[in-house]
Amino acid sequence: MPPSRTDTGSDAHRAPRQRLLDGMAHVLGERAYAELTIADVVAAAHVSRRTFYEHFDGKEACLLALCERLSEEVLGVIAAGYDPEGDWVQELEKVTEAYLHNLQQRPALVRALYLEMLTLGPEGLAMRRRISERFTQFLMMQVELSRVKEVGKRPLSPALATATVGGINELIVQAIEQDRADRLVELQPTISEFVRAVLRSLMPDEGVGG
Repeated sequence: MPPSRTDTGSDAHRAPRQRLLDGMAHVLGERAYAELTIADVVAAAHVSRRTFYEHFDGKEACLLALCERLSEEVLGVIAAGYDPEGDWVQELEKVTEAYLHNLQQRPALVRALYLEMLTLGPEGLAMRRRISERFTQFLMMQVELSRVKEVGKRPLSPALATATVGGINELIVQAIEQDRADRLVELQPTISEFVRAVLRSLMPDEGVGG
């Protein structure tokens, strides 16, 4: 059952689309995506079925939109916590911990983002790729900023950035499959070591031909 709401005014001030996404998030916390229905979502969102179809073609489209919103929120947390004036390796470790901490607070949504979305066929795969590309671009941008201070450092290529983000994603997927979605911060030492190794490879004395 959706939670009772004493503050009905707060519902009224949220756009129906946002209420539907919140409803989907709430239902995912109670049951697997395959088991939930549109009726569950609209009940949790306190909107009509007609309103649902005004915004989404089906529950698949609603899940995709929710995953995109989650990725934007998490990327916002990372960007807000990064200090370009600080030691960039330490800053990357700090935002990695913030990223994992943010995700593990919402294990059901993390499972939807990393696993359920891939069951949606080409649309789910395309969304997953777009989300990964956002994090790839963020990592590349931070390396470019660090190159201002570290003369001779090579840029992080799109391929290496993609491989780095893909490796991190695979560690997270493995943790989810092992029912450790609520303990993702435990991955931080491994991810930090991995990212540091990638970043060290860009230095002129350790890079190819350095």
